[in-house]
Amino acid sequence: MFMTWFKSSRALEGHVMTKQDVINGILKKLGPKQDRPFQIAMDELKNDGLIEIQEDGVTLVLTAKGADLL
Repeated sequence: MFMTWFKSSRALEGHVMTKQDVINGILKKLGPKQDRPFQIAMDELKNDGLIEIQEDGVTLVLTAKGADLL
């Protein structure tokens, strides 16, 4: 879901998915049972080096590795 958003935005390295983007593009589409999978997905992308998660815990930045994957 995150990488799809970046791809549809034609994102390049350093592109930011703001807190508002996450809320409007992803969280509003999820139900309460999907909270944990949402967090797992963010953690996996971070651990794989595809995104960086900013201090607010929601804002995402696409890394060079993530941009190459798109």
